[in-house]
Amino acid sequence: MATPLRRRTLAAFAAPCLPLTGVGLPLVVYLPPYYAGTLGLDLAMTGILFSAVRWIDLPLDVLFGHWIDRTDTRWGRFRPWMVIGGLVMMAGLALVFFARPGIGPLTALAGLLLMYTGYSAAQVAHTSWGQALSTDYHERSRIFGWWQGANMIALLGLLAVPPLMNAFGPRWGLEPSAALGVHAMGWVLLALMLPALLAVSAGVPDGAPVHASPHGWADVKAALKRPLLRRLMLIDLLASLPPGFGGALLVFFFEAARGFSVSEARLLLLFYFAAGLIGAPFWAWVARRTSKHMAVAWAIGSYALLHAGLVLVPASGFAMAALGMLLAGIPAVAPPFLVRAMLADVTDAETLATGRSNAGLYYAVLVGVQKIGYAIPVGLAYIVLDMVGFDAKLGAGNTQSAIDGLVLLFLAPPVISALAAAWLARGWTIDQDEQRRIVSELGRTTPGA
Repeated sequence: MATPLRRRTLAAFAAPCLPLTGVGLPLVVYLPPYYAGTLGLDLAMTGILFSAVRWIDLPLDVLFGHWIDRTDTRWGRFRPWMVIGGLVMMAGLALVFFARPGIGPLTALAGLLLMYTGYSAAQVAHTSWGQALSTDYHERSRIFGWWQGANMIALLGLLAVPPLMNAFGPRWGLEPSAALGVHAMGWVLLALMLPALLAVSAGVPDGAPVHASPHGWADVKAALKRPLLRRLMLIDLLASLPPGFGGALLVFFFEAARGFSVSEARLLLLFYFAAGLIGAPFWAWVARRTSKHMAVAWAIGSYALLHAGLVLVPASGFAMAALGMLLAGIPAVAPPFLVRAMLADVTDAETLATGRSNAGLYYAVLVGVQKIGYAIPVGLAYIVLDMVGFDAKLGAGNTQSAIDGLVLLFLAPPVISALAAAWLARGWTIDQDEQRRIVSELGRTTPGA
């Protein structure tokens, strides 16, 4: 059994999650409505842009994975890409979070592309780095459990920034507005980036890569044909769609269909992510008692039922809505970190089968799948809402048919995709015994391993 990593090492590894998380669900929840409402960008165009940018930069994920697998510097394999990506992302954050009213589609697209380019480099390097820190089956769950815990803390903190700024801003002569909250979130993300990069650079080992080898585009195609990797990517995609749809539609659903204010709707997210702080250690314990894949299956399956229950929340029933969001948040936290721990096991299996390690490539593909999981909901949902006549500015003043379309879109796609992900996870083949056999074989076949 590998020696467990020190907590300070895990904390340093998790530090970049604080700024990187801002490009996930908080951006999906706050930025599209802000661009469509406050900045005046067309609703359908907003959905297209926020979806398209993630499709456009998908090849970059693979390129970064390719370059990371070929990197061997005095500063390490992952550290240079982590730092470069973080700095580029800072420039993009400044453009995206501080955009001015009347912004045009091309200007919005340029800012988003710059932000996501930096994010891609940093995220691929970060998750690949986590895979390299241990070969132990359960220690990998612990590593990515810390990763997910930091994500939850960041989500809670970031989502609390806009309401806190609007509550306390008048004391400093600032008028409450959507712009004030978004700008405050941008400043927080920018302030977190440099300390996070310093922490991971100084506090996490980044030695020479084991079994590493360069690869080309033919290897990308070959990797996507491998049954284990293809199945895991599909699990991750299907598990990413439910929170993607929920995040993209949450404000509209609770405001227009349930009569809450926008601030109340966003406050519900705090209950959702607060539950993640409970859920992350709970599902790590379930994974240790059973297996990572069964924990994923149980988590995403229960999420489907709990998300469906949100539709039963009565109009203006905030207490029941808060309880529903709290319960749904407990299982929602499991797939992101357990799937990444499972991918570390897949990397070992593929290294044994082929004699080559493409960890950077595999985690690049996973980052790309995660982007698709958020790109599809925000793009599809906003376009469909526009087609059914939903107006983001009218809120509860929309027609009943438009609100019915919103409710159906909030319910059906997340439940169907979550149940499909649970079914696929149940058939996973790498458990603890199989992973230990793979690592043992690697040790015998690779000199110096």
